[in-house]
Amino acid sequence: MFRKFKLVLLGVLCICTLLYLSKKLIYPSSSDVTYIPIGKGGTFGDVKVFVNPVDDGKVTLEDIFISVRTSRKFHESRIDPIVKTWFNLAREQTYIFTDGDDDKLNETTGGHVINTHCGRDYNRSHLSCKTGTVYDTYLASGKKWWCRFDDDNYVNPRRVVHLVNGYNWTQDICIGKLSVPFFTTDYHGHSEIYQFAHGGAGCCISRPLALKMKPWCGREELVVTTREAGMQEDCALGFIITNRLKINLTLTDLLHSTRESLEDLNPDTLHEQASIGQSPGNTVNLDKVKNVKIFNHDVDPTRFITLHCFLFPTANICKI
Repeated sequence: MFRKFKLVLLGVLCICTLLYLSKKLIYPSSSDVTYIPIGKGGTFGDVKVFVNPVDDGKVTLEDIFISVRTSRKFHESRIDPIVKTWFNLAREQTYIFTDGDDDKLNETTGGHVINTHCGRDYNRSHLSCKTGTVYDTYLASGKKWWCRFDDDNYVNPRRVVHLVNGYNWTQDICIGKLSVPFFTTDYHGHSEIYQFAHGGAGCCISRPLALKMKPWCGREELVVTTREAGMQEDCALGFIITNRLKINLTLTDLLHSTRESLEDLNPDTLHEQASIGQSPGNTVNLDKVKNVKIFNHDVDPTRFITLHCFLFPTANICKI
């Protein structure tokens, strides 16, 4: 009888242990997480940041924080085409970071315009403050990926999801595109070599890597880093990742900036791309494509509307 009792007791203990471990994996205790408060200029409260993240399967759009950095003077010329097109494919995931209030735009986007109050000049200090604020807001969002773009990027959110799903978000990953093979800079009296993912094409950074960047990034920290390293903020992100943290960039051909001849992109491949830039005289060319609604250049100078209707012909704006 006593032997049977010991066996029953042992079985109960085993079951309890398994239940405890399973609960531990699904619901980490307070010792497994830290709380990172959002810095000045953000919109999120304190959130749980998992120190040892567990790969829980396929990433969805809900797991991605998409940021667009702009300036108040570009709201009409650059942000308006974005809001009319691809923003509607990721309204809940996309935030626009700017340097001036715009009540109309904020209402149109459902409160997704954030005034960083960093200053409106196109200089190292103001841009670093702005990008640092984006970084702080991303950390507070709790998302698995931070995909950052400029206001001259057309983004296909579905392809962004496809892009990041090619990698394990629990690892240190920065997906981007090089402009040149490497750069050098003087940092604290030493010549340093680094690479960076060209900001004009966009890039995606996994959460574990973003957390490791914190000593050099953030609203105040990035201003210091760019000043001490003598570089712009998108270069500084690459400097932090490839030089300070010794993490190699993950390169992709699905992100495109105006450093390329965009009119040379094969229209048959546009459905595959995650981002495509634009600038005056350098846009995608769909004029010779059949069965696509071509908007007048006066109405659609960025070609974002024409591109959007090529990719998503049933979108409301294509019915105009």
